[in-house]
Amino acid sequence: MPDNKPSHFQKLLVCTDGSPGSSGAIHTGLELGRLSSAKLRLLEVVISPLLPDQLPSDLEQIRVREQGAGVRLKTYQANAATAGVDLEVRVRTSATAYEGILEEAETDRPSLIIMGRKGSTGLNRLLMGSVTARVIGLSPCSVMVAPRDVQFSLKKILLAHDGSEFGEAAWREVIPLAKLARSEVVAATVARDDRREIDCQMVLQHLEASAVRHGITLYPLFLKGRPFEKIIETVKEERVDLVAMGSHGKTGLARLLMGTVTERVIGAVPCPVLVAKFPERED
Repeated sequence: MPDNKPSHFQKLLVCTDGSPGSSGAIHTGLELGRLSSAKLRLLEVVISPLLPDQLPSDLEQIRVREQGAGVRLKTYQANAATAGVDLEVRVRTSATAYEGILEEAETDRPSLIIMGRKGSTGLNRLLMGSVTARVIGLSPCSVMVAPRDVQFSLKKILLAHDGSEFGEAAWREVIPLAKLARSEVVAATVARDDRREIDCQMVLQHLEASAVRHGITLYPLFLKGRPFEKIIETVKEERVDLVAMGSHGKTGLARLLMGTVTERVIGAVPCPVLVAKFPERED
């Protein structure tokens, strides 16, 4: 393991709702924390409407749920300690799960939020669950979405770069990960038609030059077709351990619009997906 661990990953916020669907997120967080020596915090949000006229019986039910969450988290904390990982646990009560996660992120300022994946795919869009979708859209930092029971590894990373600033944000997240784990990186760009081929080749040239500067092993891959289909095919063919891509999304009152490519990839691949957020520019 390299001694010069990047300061990029100093704090990881791992989210659980107490269900088996969170197991992949917890395992991923523990492994990434062990690898990077990052400070780990495991969060469970207890949902309460937080109304001013709540009855004493309602408040007692909230306290019972908070205690139950605390017991669950202490079990994970003990298991992490046995594995030599320092894990801090936190129970937060909020009106909704996504608000609780975002409140914790605002307070703790993590480098990365790690969540489980819920939902199913459809013909038109991915229903990944409103909590995950809203956190991705509103989070101040990047978000990693892990399937249930995934065995986390960083031997091979797929970077999906579309030539935009969002794709470049994903590359900036991949650099410290690849250096940390000495990963191979497959850099893929997808052209829908011949008009995009030159642009895609220029992106790959940029990534190859950048990888050389950072001492990263990178394999450029130019693809043609529908982006989400080609990315999903590449994940299976290359047997990658992580997909990194940008988010073009924004939130709305009804649902998150992060772009169908990112949505469909998250729902279809068997490995975690790192959705990079473009850092806000300072005035």
